[in-house]
Amino acid sequence: RQWVRQRLDRPVDQPELLDTWLEASLRERPLYAPTWLDQAELLAAAGDRAGALRSIQIARVLWPERSMLLRRASWLQVRLAPPDVALRGLLDYWAVAPEDGLRTLALARRLEHDPEILVDAAMPVWQRGLNEPLVYQAGLMDLARRAGDTALAQALWNRLDDVSRGREELLFPYLQTLVALGHYGDADALWEQTLGAPPGLANGRFEEPLMPLGPDFRPGWATPGWRYQPVGEGFKIALETRSSDAEPRTLRIDFLGTHNVDFTHLSQVIRVHPGQTYRLSGYWSGDGLTTRSGVFIELYTLDGTPAVRVQTPPRWGTWAREPFVLVIQIPDKALRVAMRVRRATTKALDHLLSGTVRLDTLELQPVAPPP
Repeated sequence: RQWVRQRLDRPVDQPELLDTWLEASLRERPLYAPTWLDQAELLAAAGDRAGALRSIQIARVLWPERSMLLRRASWLQVRLAPPDVALRGLLDYWAVAPEDGLRTLALARRLEHDPEILVDAAMPVWQRGLNEPLVYQAGLMDLARRAGDTALAQALWNRLDDVSRGREELLFPYLQTLVALGHYGDADALWEQTLGAPPGLANGRFEEPLMPLGPDFRPGWATPGWRYQPVGEGFKIALETRSSDAEPRTLRIDFLGTHNVDFTHLSQVIRVHPGQTYRLSGYWSGDGLTTRSGVFIELYTLDGTPAVRVQTPPRWGTWAREPFVLVIQIPDKALRVAMRVRRATTKALDHLLSGTVRLDTLELQPVAPPP
């Protein structure tokens, strides 16, 4: 068989010799499925399409859950079989190898142009597949998002139950698909229908523990909550213990005086309604903040270009607890804003930042339009 395999991928003068050797191999090991695929390739090269498809079917029956064999068989069927048979073969392979779903489903989409039919064909896979349904559903939604295929995304969405529609792995790619094509109003309505009205800034009073979601401030469609890095080069972030229940819970950021800190490590992504005005309010104080590149709070949109951005004046030195307010007008093409505490690096001689900033009682609320 190995001798035959080496010659299948290039023209040969004696194809009947390959056939003889393959027949001998099949007589010795008739249940070895890869040899049947070798025979399928040889028959296809000789123009015997029916014989090739028969050999492929035998191989699939012998090894029904071997991903490598099913991949090879399904690719052969795409070349040789009617579209409906080839589609079933691709989906059988997808069932055992969802990690290869993007390529497999893209090929399936080319075979079946009607998204409703494709999703109907895919449903048995997630109903009886080796993995949980979300794995397959998310793979199909990811294909729709990458291809900007709203028809496919809609067909899949219509077949999901309410619990599945609330899963980030399905909801957010669907929203991204709508937004990529400029359907911000539809995305906003869908988001509210699925998860309710925008919840505002999460844990703004710091009554709950901070759960690190990662320091990288380039979020996609994020779970509400603080994104923060507890300790980094030249800083640390923690909740401060309060002496009585009457005092607000405080978040404390200490700058250690060891680095020219480029601070972006405390942030939150907040869902908003397009076209609405919002007001961010809270309290802050400073204690011995060095350098003229001060600390500030900013609020800006994450959707559409250019971003709408508002921020407090940079602060340094020491100041007692005082309120701050930022007001932002959300464009019609925006669904999210980001709030973060910021300090930019500086080339000044006093670039090593030290001191402490405290924050408490943060809140983001829509501003009612004038009567």
